[in-house]
Amino acid sequence: MIKTPFKRASDWIARRYSFSLMSVLLLAAGWFFWQFNFSSLPVSNRALVKLSGHDGLLDLRLYYTAQEAFTALSHYGEAGRGLYVKFLAADFIFIPIYSLGLGFLMTRLVRTAFHGDPRRLWLNLLPLGVGALDATENVFILIMLGLYPNSNVLIGTLAGITTFCKFLLTFCASLCLLYLIFMLAWHRGRPRHRGSPRAT
Repeated sequence: MIKTPFKRASDWIARRYSFSLMSVLLLAAGWFFWQFNFSSLPVSNRALVKLSGHDGLLDLRLYYTAQEAFTALSHYGEAGRGLYVKFLAADFIFIPIYSLGLGFLMTRLVRTAFHGDPRRLWLNLLPLGVGALDATENVFILIMLGLYPNSNVLIGTLAGITTFCKFLLTFCASLCLLYLIFMLAWHRGRPRHRGSPRAT
């Protein structure tokens, strides 16, 4: 049977799963998330809001037009745009950490809830899809920052569409994660019939 690239990628994640690696990655992802969104570090959303007066990271908007992106860039000021570049550099480190950590978590839940059913293992690719869109969004924003004060409507439009797709896939991945947790709880809550084989 010929494996598709998606199947090979899903199997690659599954083969490298370990509880300790998953735990380290998820803890690191949680730390990055906190620093980006709630700390006062110079790569945080709060720091950018303070510099611009009200405009935070474009990454955190559900969607924005090209004109809205250009307006935000002007509000950031030179210091804010420099801060944004530093944030994006840190975000490129964050992306593989959270996408692999969540991919391992999906692998663990599928194996536990469905006894390793390979038909559902593809769910571990959803976090990687989110990460790929996140990285693409970062590239578009970096281009806009590099072009400033000039603007490119196509790049701004693509950035907004990519951001929206990122949040849409994040929503789908979150629903799948909740589904796996529910199925795990449901299977474990079912009474075992005497003589039925135990799951490994």
